[in-house]
Amino acid sequence: MPFDEAVKKYSGRMNDADASASITGACGDTMEFYLNISDNKVREVRFHADGCGYTTACGAVAAFYADGRVLEEALYVSPGLILKTLGNVPEDHRHCAILAATALYKAVADCLLKD
Repeated sequence: MPFDEAVKKYSGRMNDADASASITGACGDTMEFYLNISDNKVREVRFHADGCGYTTACGAVAAFYADGRVLEEALYVSPGLILKTLGNVPEDHRHCAILAATALYKAVADCLLKD
């Protein structure tokens, strides 16, 4: 899926999410993730990024990889996978991948801890 399509498909907030998380990084950027889950599977995922373009890009990639996965598989979405997918992310923006993955992990944990 081209990057622009991923941003359009996954960007936005959810009012009725089964699980959610929000994290603000040391850089000041904020990443939010929202998940709807059924049968232990991510049926819908959205992210909201308040920060630089790299933060948005990392959120879109994390959402793309989590979409349709069982919760345990969503935890395989790593900062390394996000960076590898995006390609040439400058050194001073690589923390954006950590921010995206951490927010996703926290949203998955929010769901798992409710059960």
